[in-house]
Amino acid sequence: MDSVQKSSNADDWLLDIHRKLYQWSKNNAEGGAYRDLWNWVTDKRNLDLAWQRVATNKGRGTAGIDGVTVRSIRNRKGAEQAYLEDLRARLRSGVYHPKPVRRHWIPKPGKPGELRGLGIPTIEDRVVQAAILQIIEPLFEARFLHVSHGFRPGRAVRDAIEIIRRTAGTMCKDERRRKINPPYEWVIEGDIKGCFDNISHHAIMKRVRMTVADHKVTRLINAFLKAGIMEECKYIRTVKGTPQGGILSPLLANIALSAIEERYLRWVAPIRTRFGLVKNRIIAGFNFRKRDREKGKAVFYPVRYADDFVLIACGTRDEMESERLALANLLQTELGVELSEEKTKVTKLTDGFNFLGHYLRLKWNPRWGWVMQALTPLERQARLRRKIKSLTKRESTKLTLAALLSMLNPITRGWGNFYRHTNGAYWIFKRMDYYVYMRIFHWLRAKHNTNRWMFLVRRYLKPSRPGA
Repeated sequence: MDSVQKSSNADDWLLDIHRKLYQWSKNNAEGGAYRDLWNWVTDKRNLDLAWQRVATNKGRGTAGIDGVTVRSIRNRKGAEQAYLEDLRARLRSGVYHPKPVRRHWIPKPGKPGELRGLGIPTIEDRVVQAAILQIIEPLFEARFLHVSHGFRPGRAVRDAIEIIRRTAGTMCKDERRRKINPPYEWVIEGDIKGCFDNISHHAIMKRVRMTVADHKVTRLINAFLKAGIMEECKYIRTVKGTPQGGILSPLLANIALSAIEERYLRWVAPIRTRFGLVKNRIIAGFNFRKRDREKGKAVFYPVRYADDFVLIACGTRDEMESERLALANLLQTELGVELSEEKTKVTKLTDGFNFLGHYLRLKWNPRWGWVMQALTPLERQARLRRKIKSLTKRESTKLTLAALLSMLNPITRGWGNFYRHTNGAYWIFKRMDYYVYMRIFHWLRAKHNTNRWMFLVRRYLKPSRPGA
């Protein structure tokens, strides 16, 4: 009971800190950096919450280069609190130094044969990173723009797709129901080469220091970036990039990549106009976009999810190509990353484009006007069928039906939740349900070596009771 009360008090304390930092950062959107953060980072309550975050994470059983896991710490009686007290003392005295991360290679999802490197920090480094994240995240969340969605609390792929739908579609028509020109005609699809491995440390720290002015905190963040990598007993020095796998890495990548949407601040969420500070920045951005379109100017509206982004735009094709080159130059000079020449392309919205596992296309609807459709790509449907087919092969008939369903349900449920907001989802799900049903039926037929339909029905389908 005491531990529950203690945790509740720590949560309330951290929530108050979050409110204070978020409001301060929001009120100083034009600039200003917060200085006094170190005492909060090293506060016992913050470290306790950071430990809980690491200890309840699914990676708690994975060790860094020192071989220590959460379980090995907890197995020693009273070691948990002693461990945190020792870590806090070393942080306060300045003798704590981050250790190199352990490199681990995993397959890239949806890309057979390709591998992605993860950097696995030690448990104590994860606790310190979580402690820093819990304090500095509200400062940056208050300043991140609403068109940025990846690695942010309370935001998902669906939000990024929805903002494209609302921006690119008119959902209106002229009085005579005639076909009118869409507000946006083009999309620039952005693809950054090896983003996490190549972001400049100088660029990250420069942008961090614009919001965080506590030198002890910034020095520790820089130390994590420079900690290095251990791979097969060989130390690799890190001069750029932020290893995927660290707790701080997603936030640091977002801080650096926010330079993309800040380039288009006037059309997204301007802070100030010639009349003074803006009260509603989103509406002000909408008005600027509308005004500039009416004047015949090129307008660009970014939507970003982590390192994937698109620019919804209007103007001539030459203006689109010019902006593509200008953006590539900005990313190279400011962040040290490159846009892929082959994958970064200019496309007509009416021709459609792929983004975040969806196929988006601008289409004219006589009733509603220009509508941005979000569709489930055929390749994604085929991939799900292949996965279901591999699980329902003859080789798996030794399993029980319950065991098979326990493997199938998370896959189909997750896929359905991801695509349930797309156009035509009802019919796609109906076809997919039928496919799954038939695969299970053929699997049961092979399991029992029978073609008798009624035998399977009586055995596996419970008859409904009268009046039920």
